[in-house]
Order: sequence, then C-alpha cells, then structure tokens
Amino acid sequence: MSNKTILFDFSNMSSKSSAAKKAIQYFARAGENVVSVGVVPQIKRTAGVTYRELTLGFADSQTLTFRIKVDGDVYQVLLNGKAVPVLHQDDQVAAVIELCKMMNAGRNKFQQKLAKAMVKLPPTIRTAAPKMLQILTEKRGTLKSAIADIRDEIAQIRGNAA
Repeated sequence: MSNKTILFDFSNMSSKSSAAKKAIQYFARAGENVVSVGVVPQIKRTAGVTYRELTLGFADSQTLTFRIKVDGDVYQVLLNGKAVPVLHQDDQVAAVIELCKMMNAGRNKFQQKLAKAMVKLPPTIRTAAPKMLQILTEKRGTLKSAIADIRDEIAQIRGNAA
C-alpha cells in the first residue's frame, strides 16, 4: 500500500504518530474498530528489505500488520499473520476498504479457528479435580450408608406393622 499523502516516519514510528492515527481513522470510517496499536521497536530485514512493523488489533481479535520500509512506504500487509495482496496500493481509502472486505470475508473462519485453539494454563494454576474426586467419593459413600439406614428403618417399620 503506497501512501502518497500519508508516509510513516520510519525513524520516529509510534502508535501515537499522525500516520497511525490517520490509518485508525480510515478503518473506523470503514466500520472496523481498532482496539490496539503496536509498533515493534526492532528493525527487521527480510529478503534484502529493511522494515518495521505496525500492528492494528481489531475488536473481533483479527490483526493487520503493516511492514513499513525505510522510506515510509508499506510494502507488505499481513492479515492474521498471512500475507495478503492489496490491489489498490496508491489509494489509501480504497486499500482500507479492500482490507476490511478481506477481514469480513474471513471472519467466520477466523472465529472458528479461535474457538478450536486450546489455551494452555500457566503452571501456577492448579485444578481442584483430584481433591474434588475424593470429596465426591466420600459424599457418595455417606449417602449410600444413609440410604441403607433408611431402608433398614423402613423394613423394621413394615416388620412391626405386620
């Protein structure tokens, strides 16, 4: 996505920069709520291209990552970690609308993928299952003995009545 009017400042890129705010504004106008903005402070290099990353997180947990070259131009866009082609590279508004359509088209599949993902609990969290099993087993034993006592009592009453 080539920004003719909005160029990211590579050396002073931050989540509060005017270009980042403008991008958030474009997405808001297109109906997508940006809930988080992050800039990776490290400069990366892939295939001879030096870049920094600006990541936008949306309300439905989808993410867009813009890889920005030294001249401030966006050379690659990642939607949920996968590179996507942007046809309208010279028009920011059209590119944002195109990206929003991609997000909408893949929303159900993305939500299903999130639902299937297993979340590992931190090692400090312990479940109460072993202790709960012991408690329930003891409770079952006391209930069985209480039922046996009641049945004996019923049998005595029936025996005295006959």
